[in-house]
Amino acid sequence: MSNFQIGLSALRSSQQALEVISNNIANANTEGYHRQKIHLEGLPSRNLSGSQTGGGVDVNYIERIRNRITESSLTDVIADVGQVDQLLSLEKQIEAAFLNGSSSIGEELDQFFAEISKLTAAPDEPAQRSSVIEAGQRLASSVQQTAGQLEELRNSVEFQLIQEIELLNVDMQKLSELNNKVDSLTAQGFEPNAELDQRDALINRIANVVGLKRNDHNSGELNMRIGTVAIQHTGSPNEFSIQRADNGEVHLLLDDSERPVRLESGRLAALLEIYNDTIPKYEGKLDTVSSDLIRQVDSIHAVGVGSDGGFEGLLGARSVADPAAALVDAGAAFPIRAGELTISIVGNDGQRRNEVVTIDPTVDSLDDVAATLTVIDGLTASVTANTNQLQLFAAEGVTFDFTGAVETQPKLDLITGTSIPSLSGEPSVAKNQNLSFQIDGSGDVGISDNLFLNVYDDGGSLTQRVNIGNGYEAGSDLDVGHGVKVALSRGTVVAGDQFQTRLTPQPDETGILAALGLNSFFSGVNSTTIGVDESVQENHGRFAAGISGDSADTTNLFRLTELEDFNELPGDLNFSQYINQITVEIGFQVNASESVSSSLQTLQLRLEQDRGAYSGVDLNEEMVYLQQFQKSYEAAARVIQVTDEVLSELFSIFR
Repeated sequence: MSNFQIGLSALRSSQQALEVISNNIANANTEGYHRQKIHLEGLPSRNLSGSQTGGGVDVNYIERIRNRITESSLTDVIADVGQVDQLLSLEKQIEAAFLNGSSSIGEELDQFFAEISKLTAAPDEPAQRSSVIEAGQRLASSVQQTAGQLEELRNSVEFQLIQEIELLNVDMQKLSELNNKVDSLTAQGFEPNAELDQRDALINRIANVVGLKRNDHNSGELNMRIGTVAIQHTGSPNEFSIQRADNGEVHLLLDDSERPVRLESGRLAALLEIYNDTIPKYEGKLDTVSSDLIRQVDSIHAVGVGSDGGFEGLLGARSVADPAAALVDAGAAFPIRAGELTISIVGNDGQRRNEVVTIDPTVDSLDDVAATLTVIDGLTASVTANTNQLQLFAAEGVTFDFTGAVETQPKLDLITGTSIPSLSGEPSVAKNQNLSFQIDGSGDVGISDNLFLNVYDDGGSLTQRVNIGNGYEAGSDLDVGHGVKVALSRGTVVAGDQFQTRLTPQPDETGILAALGLNSFFSGVNSTTIGVDESVQENHGRFAAGISGDSADTTNLFRLTELEDFNELPGDLNFSQYINQITVEIGFQVNASESVSSSLQTLQLRLEQDRGAYSGVDLNEEMVYLQQFQKSYEAAARVIQVTDEVLSELFSIFR
């Protein structure tokens, strides 16, 4: 009977081996399948008639051929590939946003300055003036389009985050079920090799999303973590959710924890990085160049006038949040500095006078500024009730502007003679300053001897002494330096009489005109709202090319062209350089990600090949095993058959 039992054990073992080999062959092309190998062991020896004989064979265990180091490394690389490939895809979309359409922001910016430069050569050419305004519109449109694409991309990333987390939670549920099933089968003494293959494939899929790392122990225990957070092996499944922070960022939460999970790799890590950091960074850069461009252009445009001349009324295009708060805290679009604002009032007789208002943004509110401006004769100012915009109105027959042009007639408070001084010219000084005049001698202008006009600078130093007596033609211009000319009408002058004028090359030292959008070229305050002001679009005569209203005046145009070399953006760059830096930066990042992606994909392929070489099914090898165990099976069957024949022969003797 022992021969029969031994043969039967060999038959069963060979049959099970054939099943394992057949399963290997069947799954030779199954993704993630690990080859299985049967391990046999001899059964305990038996004492038969005083001798020890073999007890046959049994299956010890079925081994799942797997290299823990290779599998763990492959999981890590899959997570890294998921992160880098997702980053690369989104970075390319950011790059495309800055290179949108037929021309980029940089090209439109260069064209805008080029059109202004062309207008300096033909300032009275209406078509060229239109070209400048159209170039500004194209530039604003290009900036807005890029800002819109970045915003759309951010919304798309948020939507993808939500979808990815929904699918991830489904996989976490499957992982929990598989873990429980593996533990249950193991506890029953079974080898859950198929379930372990499914779990490996599922873990790699999860790792591609959240960068899950695994650590397999010899005991069969599996530890998993995401960043520094441990993942449950069995029990209820882990669940992920999104939390939106007060600063607009989104964070990944695990289960009931309020502490964000810090991902190290995976697609979600890339999506969170793009949403929280990368897109806001480039939106900030775009806002920086847009806001600075708006502010600098409008600061120049505001202190000029177009061919239509001064204003009878003006409404600021930009508002403040609180007109009663100090300007520094009022929520103005752009910073407002302490300094002087010069307003020119022009009467219907063409006489110009300049009024200077001192503004301290730490003390003065917009309401205070409006009240101060209203005190000026011929001007009324107020703040709109609903929109908090400053509005200005001139008295009938009066206009105003902010050019700071030389006033035609100074104040005559200290003049006692009958001769009236008048001023003209364009100041050639670098900063705002007073120019004082004093009569030296008494008599008739253009007639008396030893009659002079002394000119003093802001520091009280004598800079000019000009003859206004015998030899001077009354009413003619006298060049007194600083780009200013003085004329005295016929009449008398008295020694010691004085008058002064304010030379104002910087009519707005505070930046309040650009901040409030008074006489602005651009509308809006950043990349999403930038545009050309409607009043300029609708009436090209409002484009402030100069400061005199003469169509041939190019004073402001040359100031605008100088902005092309304005190098006060971060890194001491000008507008074009800063835009180029943005495109170069994102282009460099795309190239770097492409290089890393290529390297990681190569590494992933090599690890998959290593896994296949170690764990994959070699059909030639399996055929050898198949023949080996087929012969074993046939031999075991022959043993049983022979034993049966022997027993039959033995039983026939006793019948």
